[in-house]
Amino acid sequence: MSTERLPVAVPARKYRKQVPDSHRTSLDSRIVWLWHQKYGTVQTVFKESRDVLDQTAATLIMQAILGKDLESMNQVFQRLEGGALVDEDVLSRAEAEIRV
Repeated sequence: MSTERLPVAVPARKYRKQVPDSHRTSLDSRIVWLWHQKYGTVQTVFKESRDVLDQTAATLIMQAILGKDLESMNQVFQRLEGGALVDEDVLSRAEAEIRV
């Protein structure tokens, strides 16, 4: 009896081709969903989706990662976290919440 290992079949990965309907409320919701997916899913959505906003979101993420484009990265993070606020605005909002 031989102790050789037999080759094992590796299953082919099937990535999603579009953003699910539950995440299609806006471009921002698409970006958030794609941000949490594997890069293969982002590429497949870019290549296979027929929805323009799906492709736009995938393009923005791919440009930020592959292109090492700081402006695209900034745009992605602003959409994920919200835009930057000036300190005075944060303080005035906090004071307004305390008064209420």
